[in-house]
Amino acid sequence: MAPNAHRPRPGLFHALLVAFLVVGAAMLWLVKTQPARSLRHREAAWHVRIEPGDIVFQDLDCGLRCDLIRDLTRSPYTHVGIVLADAKGRRMVWEAYNAVGPVPLADWVERGCGRRVAVYRLEPALLAKLPAIAAQVRALRGKPYDADYQWDDDRIYCSELVEKAVERGAGVALFAPHPMGPGSFGRHAAIIARMTQDKLTEQTPLTSPADLTRSPHLRRMVDELAGTGDRARNHSVSKENG
Repeated sequence: MAPNAHRPRPGLFHALLVAFLVVGAAMLWLVKTQPARSLRHREAAWHVRIEPGDIVFQDLDCGLRCDLIRDLTRSPYTHVGIVLADAKGRRMVWEAYNAVGPVPLADWVERGCGRRVAVYRLEPALLAKLPAIAAQVRALRGKPYDADYQWDDDRIYCSELVEKAVERGAGVALFAPHPMGPGSFGRHAAIIARMTQDKLTEQTPLTSPADLTRSPHLRRMVDELAGTGDRARNHSVSKENG
């Protein structure tokens, strides 16, 4: 018998290796593009495409901080960002989540509780000034997240980023910062004082994501969060009491 009779042919190994790599690449592509494909299907169902300039809201699972936002604002809107196109035309959400910066829209949507999203559109007069608004957003890039909710530029929180960018770029306040007022913190006053080292008070001017949804300069396009507020608040209250 010839010495190489039982050795597999090199060509077979090569073909199997190529097939394995092709299948692996295809699976990786499917996983990587799943958020974008899912969003396209949802936009088709809504008959609405999220466009640059849109203000997008979601509910996050960020523990006690998000629980407090839900309870104090009596809404499920715990986070907000603004959609801008990058140099390649890709839709990015600019947000103050950690440091101010962009994240791909589809990935941003995937992060929210139940992937639910609300989309509000600037009125035409403000959309006409989107380049100036976008410049103001990008001017705050890299600013750290403001966990004390102070109305300054040292650190920035999510709705502060949107409000300041629109007001500075277009000269219009979506919803001007305002104090929540005496008694508004209620039973949460002590924990808020500890979390913010007494920096956030009932007299601190602020704008919340829920405030922005009530702006007369925004038009609701899609809101999958509407009506979920009572369930979210009841959940946070039960967790705190438990």
